[in-house]
Amino acid sequence: MTLYATLVCDNVDHDLVLHDVGPSPMEVAKAFRSMSGLGLWWAKQAVTAAPPVRLLEEIDERDARRFAGILCAAGAWATAEPVVLAGRG
Repeated sequence: MTLYATLVCDNVDHDLVLHDVGPSPMEVAKAFRSMSGLGLWWAKQAVTAAPPVRLLEEIDERDARRFAGILCAAGAWATAEPVVLAGRG
């Protein structure tokens, strides 16, 4: 028997998802480096992985939207997506 529950809360965590790095991957890597604290090589490896890439997981919605805006300003297509809890059965 599978049980499903709906969790209702005010502050749902979000993931920062990079869908496309855009025309300037180095600028996106520099932007991600500034928000994550990673070295430039690691940041470039993260943003050039096969999309979509979850760059940051389970962070505050405000931070996720702000970081997505920073990446979009660098030329990428990034979104802040709510964390979905999968039913276990």
